[in-house]
Amino acid sequence: MNLQDLIYFNRLAETLNFTTTAEYYHVSQPSISMALKRLEMELDTVLIDRKRIHKNMYLTETGEILLKHADHILQTVEQAKEEIHDLKNQVVYFGFLPTIGGHFMPQLMPYLTKYSSSMKLIEEESSDVMLDLVCKGQVPLAIIGSDCPAFSAENIEQITLRTEEMALWVSPDNPLAKKDSVTAAELQDELFISLAQGYTHQRIFEEWTKNNQIEQPQTLYTKEIQTALSIASSTNMLAFMSAVLVEDHSRLVRVPIENAPRFYISLIVNKDLHNATYFQKEFNEAMIKTAKEFKNR
Repeated sequence: MNLQDLIYFNRLAETLNFTTTAEYYHVSQPSISMALKRLEMELDTVLIDRKRIHKNMYLTETGEILLKHADHILQTVEQAKEEIHDLKNQVVYFGFLPTIGGHFMPQLMPYLTKYSSSMKLIEEESSDVMLDLVCKGQVPLAIIGSDCPAFSAENIEQITLRTEEMALWVSPDNPLAKKDSVTAAELQDELFISLAQGYTHQRIFEEWTKNNQIEQPQTLYTKEIQTALSIASSTNMLAFMSAVLVEDHSRLVRVPIENAPRFYISLIVNKDLHNATYFQKEFNEAMIKTAKEFKNR
């Protein structure tokens, strides 16, 4: 079976229009007609009913079957092309959170110069989403933040890089900025800003308010870290954040919380990637070794 014929059929089955399909691929209309004819001859069936007695063309039952499998075949071919390209060019994948990864990668990369030109970053904003991608094997390894010191997934190797206590970040003009620390009881009537659902910070914040009997806290949620920090620096709102997200923001003051919840930053690696290239496995091992050395410094 000619792969290009299958590509043309896949588009034709969607448009049900020979002219539109031909224009999409910048070929002549007879090229699309001949591709369909070759497929029908090879499969000994009619794939698209195009009799003039019908006002519109439509897929036959066998056409529907081929379309279902054509999608899968073409996706598999594209995946194979990508894997072959990556193997030939020795590409390695790394899950990257711009905030957390952006902090640690400059410290780790001097020890990984062999891979710097081969690295392809798979970016996500949420640690929860990235954890799911690594667990499923869609991303081989990543640096993420979490509210638990250890993951239960058996296929994940975890090296904790840093443990932080969550804190409040306020403008210098906020009365809390002068305190050495605060208790949850002192914060009952304060206005908070936190990261939105899907972020680890949101889950930690809601668990902390619940455990400390902060009844229905007045909270503004945002998906943008810089938005949260900017609002906190220009108002009396309290940003509930880990230090790794705020370190470069000079207009905020850190206010420790008594009995603060912890935030764990870890390198996580999927140990069961059987289809990973040799170069990817080598990179994973190098990252694990570097992370362990970084942890023990």
